[in-house]
Amino acid sequence: MIIYFRIPSESPNIRKISIMLEETGLPYVVKMVEPHLEAPADAELAKISPTGTVPAIIDTDTGTALFESGAILFYLAEKSGVLLPSNINDKSEVVKWLMFEAANICPAMIELHHYIMNDIVDIPDTVFDRYKSKLADYCVILNKQLENRDYLCGEYSIADVVLYPWTAALEDMAEISLEDYPFLNHWAKTINRRPTTQQTASPPTNWCYRNGEVALCSA
Repeated sequence: MIIYFRIPSESPNIRKISIMLEETGLPYVVKMVEPHLEAPADAELAKISPTGTVPAIIDTDTGTALFESGAILFYLAEKSGVLLPSNINDKSEVVKWLMFEAANICPAMIELHHYIMNDIVDIPDTVFDRYKSKLADYCVILNKQLENRDYLCGEYSIADVVLYPWTAALEDMAEISLEDYPFLNHWAKTINRRPTTQQTASPPTNWCYRNGEVALCSA
């Protein structure tokens, strides 16, 4: 059983794991935690995630505990045998794009989010333009990669899962329209239509995990 620690809102980092769990078909339950600024409020989460951040998981079958969305996606793919090729060359291609998201798009979006969400009314043009330019460059790279293929690595994989949730935030946060990147836009629309992507829109049931036992949390 996968215990999935998350916050109530559907941020891109949360959405990655929500989509992946639906894709794998692995049994899981959700443990909601409240967003925090400093130390994690949830004792079980603190044992898993030294930063106190979500998403995080515990696999009660193996005792594996993970934080960081890329690591979680890789683990779930390995455990379930889906969305990650077994061939070393093909797997390396998927991991390459997984790392591209972790090293480039995710940090840029999080930094931009910091300025937007911390009541900074007028973001300095130099700051906004810096991150918009970076993200636009990344969109060019992704658009080129998708020019002659449906998915980033040919077949649908965790590379697509890790990058897709950011596309919905590009226009609101960075004033970047996917319409300017036709192959990237087509890719995003294709993933959005997947039944497993649509299923993540349903509110999850809140379960608690304490002392190795899983139970429905009290209201």
